This record gives sequence, structure tokens and C-alpha cells, in this order.
Amino acid sequence: MPKKNPVPSTIPHRDHAVPAPASWRRLVSVALLTGAVRHIGALLTGLAVTWWHHD
Repeated sequence: MPKKNPVPSTIPHRDHAVPAPASWRRLVSVALLTGAVRHIGALLTGLAVTWWHHD
């Protein structure tokens, strides 16, 4: 009885294939979100330091 889906040995396996690149819109949105989070974090850190040194 023959196999239904034989895999020829000449086709390389795609186990380590690189995933498809993200779209530019997704990259831009991630960059903007990352920048906003870093900015907010810096502001909160500055406020915490100011409050800590306040006499």
C-alpha cells in the first residue's frame, strides 16, 4: 500500500525557517509604544527621586 503524502528527501526541512518580517506599521507602533513607556518611566523615576530628596 503506497504512502499518501511521500516527502522527497531533496526538499530541505523548514524547522529553522526565519519567520516572516513584521509589517512597518507594527514596527512603528511598537517603537512609539516603547518610547512612550520609557518616557513615562523616566518621569515617574524623576518624581520619585524628587519626592525622596524633598525635605
